[in-house]
Amino acid sequence: MKSRVILAAALLLAAARPLNAQQVSVATNAVDYLNLGALNGEVAVSLGRHLSLAAGAVYNPWSYGSEEKGYLQNRQRNFSLGMRYWPWHTYSGWWVALKGQYREYNRGGLFGNQKSEEGDAWGSGLAVGYALMLSRHLNLDFGLGAWAGTTAYTTYACPRCGRILESGNKVFLQPDEMRAAIVYLF
Repeated sequence: MKSRVILAAALLLAAARPLNAQQVSVATNAVDYLNLGALNGEVAVSLGRHLSLAAGAVYNPWSYGSEEKGYLQNRQRNFSLGMRYWPWHTYSGWWVALKGQYREYNRGGLFGNQKSEEGDAWGSGLAVGYALMLSRHLNLDFGLGAWAGTTAYTTYACPRCGRILESGNKVFLQPDEMRAAIVYLF
């Protein structure tokens, strides 16, 4: 994990240069808040007319429910670093994104299933979307994405009981991002 953090920091430092207006943005994805209150944010830097570098995080520490009704949780810590290609101009119009991602997760009780799974997942993602310019400093960003990778996991009989059903490593391909983000451009 330390080597990944060092690599991410090195990439950000290598991309650092004097910044002019509208080359930096901050964003939050409204759809992530619907995921049981997941807090999220993203910082992006324009690297030219068609490329931007983005670093994002999602954090959800909450569990809901009780012993009688069962627990519902999709707890996670998620970190990503990626590039976006903008065919027309950065922060406007269509975009395609590639990213590397790490997620520590614990989910259970979702969709009536009382099994729980926790683990660490890492992999790569691909997303597409569109940025709608509302004003000089404000965009709405829409997108869909998926990611693939590997996870070291443990499956439990229920979200709170601790009885292990299965553990190991597996490869996955799954939807990752449904995006309706508010973006502020500096």
